[in-house]
Amino acid sequence: MGIFLVAIASFIISVMDWIGYILIGYIILGWIIFFGIIKNSDSVLLKIYMFLMIKIEPLLAIIRNFVPSVFGLDFSLIVVFFALYLAKLIVIQIALMLG
Repeated sequence: MGIFLVAIASFIISVMDWIGYILIGYIILGWIIFFGIIKNSDSVLLKIYMFLMIKIEPLLAIIRNFVPSVFGLDFSLIVVFFALYLAKLIVIQIALMLG
């Protein structure tokens, strides 16, 4: 039972890590587009960014309802990263308590 719980916890943490990596990619691609490094509208990177935006922005819109921007700075991604970190800690604690 203990090995099974460790495997599940490890899988959940890996998924959360991948979500964090996807968010970092979304941020970096957003900067690349904002600063005009990508100028071709048919770019593969632009298509990837648009795909990520369609998937990520609904979540960020919900968070923006509760955490407004301050001086034009959007803190919704920081809230998501903090929530992922807390969720990882909770999964680890539950796995340790049950295992």
